[in-house]
Amino acid sequence: CDVMVLPETRRQYGRSSLFFRTAATFLEREIGNSVNHLLGFGFPNQKAMNIAKRLNLYEKTDDFVELILPPLESALPIVALDADAAERSIDRLWKRMAVDFAAGIIGDRDSNYFQYRYGDHPYGRDGLYRLVSVGDDDPIAVAVLKQHAEHWLVMDVIAAREDLVIVLRSLATWALSKLEEAGLRFWVTRGYVDELRCSGAIVNELGIEIPCNSWNRGPSAEILRGKWWLTAGDMDFL
Repeated sequence: CDVMVLPETRRQYGRSSLFFRTAATFLEREIGNSVNHLLGFGFPNQKAMNIAKRLNLYEKTDDFVELILPPLESALPIVALDADAAERSIDRLWKRMAVDFAAGIIGDRDSNYFQYRYGDHPYGRDGLYRLVSVGDDDPIAVAVLKQHAEHWLVMDVIAAREDLVIVLRSLATWALSKLEEAGLRFWVTRGYVDELRCSGAIVNELGIEIPCNSWNRGPSAEILRGKWWLTAGDMDFL
């Protein structure tokens, strides 16, 4: 999860370095065809990614970018959810979303995961996450929002793939009503940006590349490229 290194050894990145030995050992023990986890992902900064690529530990599979969608004049209603209503809606919507993303790579997003990731998280216990539904009595989406800097950040959204644009734009309309000009941001892997883009959309670079294991035997970067669906909620420190 994290590493603390003495300043005098912090810039040692060769094959004899502690960084290399730690990363290589982790990959050999945890990620690949012959161990418990086939795939892994992370959000390294550009410097860390470049070092890992040079040492043949990682390959790039995608970029993490920020998408800003324009609001809708006739947006769908946004309603705060209690725990019971959220559980029913999340599980119903996740069944559809899982089918839609069957050709990609997406983590389970059922109600158990939502409770673990958001309900039990210190930010969730402090009320910093806002769980909402999008739509009327039979919502078409559930989303988790968090105030980040001076805007709302979509941590997660559960919806049918075909509904994602109208859902995100409805959330953008709601965000503007709450924070005036600050609006809403959605962080997502670039492989899915084209189908979410619409007229007036803005894509900002975050300087984050999504890696895959290239040290231990496993699926190649070519197979995995553009397949990951990752959002800000997959960064568990946010």
